[in-house]
Parts: sequence; C-alpha cells; structure tokens
Amino acid sequence: MTLLNELIENISKMGIKMKSNEIGKQYGELRKKYKLPVLKEIDMEFEISDLEQTSFLLRAIIRRIAEKLDFYTTIVEETLQPDTAKLYAIHESRVFDDEEKKEMYDFYKELMIISRKSIEVSLHGSEKEEASFINEFMNDWEKIKSRLLSYVKKMKDSWKAETDIKEDLEYLG
Repeated sequence: MTLLNELIENISKMGIKMKSNEIGKQYGELRKKYKLPVLKEIDMEFEISDLEQTSFLLRAIIRRIAEKLDFYTTIVEETLQPDTAKLYAIHESRVFDDEEKKEMYDFYKELMIISRKSIEVSLHGSEKEEASFINEFMNDWEKIKSRLLSYVKKMKDSWKAETDIKEDLEYLG
C-alpha cells in the first residue's frame, strides 16, 4: 500500500470515528433526558452511528427504524398478497396455511400501526414524542424480530423443498 493510500484510509477511518463520537455524544445527552435505550443496542439493530450529524437525531433514528420496518413490512405483504410477476413471492406464499396467513396478517397490521405512528410522530416534531416512540418501539423490537425471523426461516426453508416451476405457477390457478 502506498503512503498516499494509507493516509487516505486513516483519514477516512478518523472521519467515521469522529462522526460516530459526535452521534454518541449527542445521543448520550438525549438518553439521559429521555431514558432512551443504550446506544450500542439501538446501533446494532439500526446502524445509527453512521447517520449524518443532525440537530434532529431522534427524528433521524425514527427514519432509520421506519426504513427497516418498511422493508420487513414489504416481505410480509408480498407473502400475504404475492405479486404474480415475482416468482419468489408466489413460491414463499404457498408454504403458509390459512391460519398462519391470518396470524401473519394480524402481525402485518401491527407493523403498519407502528409505521404510521412513526410518520405521525415525525410530523408532530416533538422531541419528547420522538423519544417516547423510540422507547416503545425498542421495548417491542425483540418480539417483532422474533416473529419476523420465524417467517423468514420458513420462507428460506421453502426453497429446500423439491418443487418445480409448474407447481409455483399453477398455485395461482
């Protein structure tokens, strides 16, 4: 590695570390004020240490949570209502029986309520409401994640079963 490349790499690492330290400092102050979760916990789940520095850190955290939540909600939605243009959705939808789909729909509704609440809180612009949302969400996150993991595991395992394209296409009748 050339000296220039080493210098660029070290400066880059310092920039990330400085940004992370600033976020950490800002979060620490908000954590004391609102009894927020430990930074490491929320960072592991939602990668907040790489957020750009902002005067609205809680709102930025909610946006990061909402992005991931939208991704997960889409996975559940595509299983409940598969798009015929997406073969994976058709295939994975078949492995859930009607009772599981009913449970999944109830879970989907819970995710949508959280998603819409994140928008509502962001629109209000109240730091106290934003902190409250983050606390409530993080209290429920392990249960949400556990349910998502059970669905995703079943979807993944569906690909191990012997099927052919005709079965997947005929599923839609």
